[in-house]
Amino acid sequence: MKVLVIGATGGTGLHLVRKALAAGHEVTALARHPGAFPQQHASLRVAKGDVRDAASLDAAVQGQDAVLIALGPRSLQEEDLQETAMRNLVPALQKHGVRRVVNLSAWGAGDSAKHTQLVFRVIQKTVLRKVWPDKERGEALLLGAGLDYVNVRPGRLLDAPARGGVKAALEPGKLKAELTREDTADFMVAQLTSDAWLRRSPLLGY
Repeated sequence: MKVLVIGATGGTGLHLVRKALAAGHEVTALARHPGAFPQQHASLRVAKGDVRDAASLDAAVQGQDAVLIALGPRSLQEEDLQETAMRNLVPALQKHGVRRVVNLSAWGAGDSAKHTQLVFRVIQKTVLRKVWPDKERGEALLLGAGLDYVNVRPGRLLDAPARGGVKAALEPGKLKAELTREDTADFMVAQLTSDAWLRRSPLLGY
């Protein structure tokens, strides 16, 4: 499968590239500065582009079978990154007939807000007051586009080695709301070829 990774230079994105390559996919990593991309592989192509540049995004989407998205803001003051990315990406996907999209969202986004603790709701309204509404607008655009999406909502992302044992559910139950970035990437790559969570937004944790 030919897979485009958006947000490839971020903490989770780098794991996505590595895991997708290990799974045997042909990977295109979108990067603003391709020469600085830290990974090399015979099945890896690094394409110059930016999600704010519709033309470069359209070019990167062409010829792909699926897209993995692990996009995050570079600053907590960035108010429109996710929304702009989806407004540019969705038409490109529709134009080129790319239907499978696996998106990294977050526990608490959209209709999972009811599953968050009070302390996180406070953080949303203070520290994340600009980037969180943008995340939700971007997610809503993806979910309403008629694509074959899997919109994953992990708990707190940890920069730690993979543990395995990832659990996914639509209701939190006994899920512990945290997950390593590497385990998150493993789950996301698996959704490229699985319909278990097609057009759904599973919560992820341990």
